[in-house]
Amino acid sequence: MNCYLCDQALRYVPSWRGIFLYEPPEVLCRDCRSGFLRLDATGCRLCSKPGEGMCRDCLYWEAHGYQGLIESGTSLYSYNEAMKNWFHQYKFLKDVVLAEVFARDLMVVLANEQASVMPIPLHSGKLKERSFSQVDQLLKASKIPYVQLLEKCGDTLGEKTRQQRIETQELFRLNGNPVPNSILLVDDLYTTGTTMRHAAKTLKAGGAQQIRILTLIRA
Repeated sequence: MNCYLCDQALRYVPSWRGIFLYEPPEVLCRDCRSGFLRLDATGCRLCSKPGEGMCRDCLYWEAHGYQGLIESGTSLYSYNEAMKNWFHQYKFLKDVVLAEVFARDLMVVLANEQASVMPIPLHSGKLKERSFSQVDQLLKASKIPYVQLLEKCGDTLGEKTRQQRIETQELFRLNGNPVPNSILLVDDLYTTGTTMRHAAKTLKAGGAQQIRILTLIRA
């Protein structure tokens, strides 16, 4: 087996964890894996952005009609050069197998999760264009069960400026499925927090009591 990113041959060593706990095999070489920067727990309590206290974006949302919607949040990795390269290849070049790169991380983080896990949905037009939902695929690769409660109904945010993202009016609507009390929202990339706040607001209006967030990357 070769590294998914650089094609270097991998040395596979079977382990008891892999056999009995169904732990995904390593799909990257040591050099490629070491390029990613894991975030620690000392950053913003709502998005893990490095720094002391709550970050500027989260302070904005808390002061502009979204206070307390999100109880806590975690992002796993920084958007450094290695992550940008992975993200581009996965999302835009549609290399779906790269979802396996972070399967172990998500399995560990979500191993004892009690809330209903819900990936942020793609707009139907984007789903047709890309052929797969990158967030859904991350969870599938990690063998994490999830539910879908929302439909994307607003504009896509990819081409918008930071201020345009923040000023977006409506992004989601409920899809008719029952809304559980406790939800963990999952997305691939956190930038300004617009997507997560709009999703949380719609779910709270539908009856959710506790909403936390998890993102793979914090830009």
